Amino acid sequence: MIAKKKKTKKNPKQMRETLGSFIRKMRLEKEFSQAELAANLGYTSPQFISDWERGISSPPVKKLHELSLLLQVKVDVLFDLLVTLATEQLVENLSKEFKQIKKSS
Repeated sequence: MIAKKKKTKKNPKQMRETLGSFIRKMRLEKEFSQAELAANLGYTSPQFISDWERGISSPPVKKLHELSLLLQVKVDVLFDLLVTLATEQLVENLSKEFKQIKKSS
């Protein structure tokens, strides 16, 4: 009998960290500092990059193409990570709302 591997559900913070970890890994591979990457994307502060990498926020969709060019990755990879994050957040939010509605009825 083969034991089934239990699926672990990632919460949205973990998904952001996955996206952020990917951005950090690629930034370091390309030898960009956070400040350099931020400047190349038109930001005046490296805090934007730091926030992405720590999972506090995510890059705006309009910056994905520029980010993909700078990090030399396919834009689809970044987009897929962002879509997965958004989907997970939506599912979590809807689940919370449904539970609240169910409690009040």
